Amino acid sequence: MSEQVFWVFARRAQTDPFEQVGAVKAASAALAYVYARMNYRERNWRDMRVVPRDAFYEPAPGSR
Repeated sequence: MSEQVFWVFARRAQTDPFEQVGAVKAASAALAYVYARMNYRERNWRDMRVVPRDAFYEPAPGSR
């Protein structure tokens, strides 16, 4: 199984917006979450989410 890039989003309080805190490479979303928790534990995050980079739409250059 090949790895893919997951973007990591987190927030410190329930009322805070999520902010992108980094990225990890993993073979699955579950493994990406484990890697994110291990690599971005320097702050006390209330919530953390991992999202496959491919899930975001990026328009082709010049199509805006």
